[in-house]
Amino acid sequence: MPRRGKGEGSIFQRKDGRWAAFVTVGYGPDGKQQKRWVYGRTRREVAERLARLLPKAGYGVIQPSRLRLGEWLERYSAEHTRTHNIRASTVAKYQEYKKRLAPLAQVPLTRLTPLAIRSFLADLAHLSPSTRRQTFQFLRAALRDAVRMGLIESNPAEAVDPPSGGRVRPAQAWTAQDAARFLEVARSHRLYPMFAFMLATGLRIGETLALQWQDWEGERLWIRRTLLLDGSFGPTKTRHSQAALYLDADTQALLAAHRQTQAEERATAKRWHEHGLIFPTEVGTPITHRNAARALKVLCQKAGVPYISPHGLRHTYTSLAFQAGLSPKQVADRLRHADPSLALRIYQHLQEEDRRRAALNLDTLLHLHGEQTGQNGLTSDNVKPQKVTSRKAKFKPAQTG
Repeated sequence: MPRRGKGEGSIFQRKDGRWAAFVTVGYGPDGKQQKRWVYGRTRREVAERLARLLPKAGYGVIQPSRLRLGEWLERYSAEHTRTHNIRASTVAKYQEYKKRLAPLAQVPLTRLTPLAIRSFLADLAHLSPSTRRQTFQFLRAALRDAVRMGLIESNPAEAVDPPSGGRVRPAQAWTAQDAARFLEVARSHRLYPMFAFMLATGLRIGETLALQWQDWEGERLWIRRTLLLDGSFGPTKTRHSQAALYLDADTQALLAAHRQTQAEERATAKRWHEHGLIFPTEVGTPITHRNAARALKVLCQKAGVPYISPHGLRHTYTSLAFQAGLSPKQVADRLRHADPSLALRIYQHLQEEDRRRAALNLDTLLHLHGEQTGQNGLTSDNVKPQKVTSRKAKFKPAQTG
């Protein structure tokens, strides 16, 4: 008996005597078959039902020889969005990437070559480095998934050099002195507790704006959601971001004083829309990202410190945490990063004092080396090594009055 082809279904009798049949209609993100089942009391009954189902069997079945790149990008982005809980802003970027990749959309997936990809990237020379890089990364990720699904034997994008990143502006962070000056000037502002809280915890602005009082349990604060740019609430940036954050005693006192102030504000407000938010507007509604950034900019100008974005407060916390002696693993845990090296690569900012302390003379370097190895051999007897002192910046946000 000839072997059934893909999509032709399978009929068999179960142990309970009933007959069953299935037909493969596609493959899931994990590569497993997706099946449609029919049941009946007799083989003939199941065969008739299967016959009606077979015309639909081709739906969703991937045939690599006929699949074009554009079709695979559509399928990949749709499945990735559904299975990875992608934000609306990222979905919009996927649409931009697919439009940009339109010149390659009609190329059969199995015939896409590194030369074609490199030629395509050359035609994007008029775009910014980050735009070219992000488009290439999207294409490479989609092709990697095609390799995992067995649609192509190798990823042609792996043989192509990624577009040069260009000059990237380093993230901005305050020194401990800048942060202290800002807090001193901002103390009388309504949003002082929120900015002080962000400097003390390193929380993202969206997560901060989405916090509710029910998330606070004494020394622990649960991060469960974030406020999106469109004003709606959504999941945190990553699954690692959804976790409990431990608070120090000063930050707990800050929140307790703020809760009392908010109760008084709510009692005297002409109208109040209760959302249970820790940091709402004057009427209880969520503060928008734009308004938070605007308030921060005004306070920076008033304090005479460099302007940083709300995300720069997260950078500042991380920089000061490293200077205070916390390990990369501890800082990564506070930032809720899965990889500790990410904090070191992106967020550690060498302040001016750090650079100044790094300017050691040769005798000092040799003396330090001798101390570490237990040898004095290379230090001259008539040259007294310089004494090196290490001052660690200690930051603690002030409490509300």
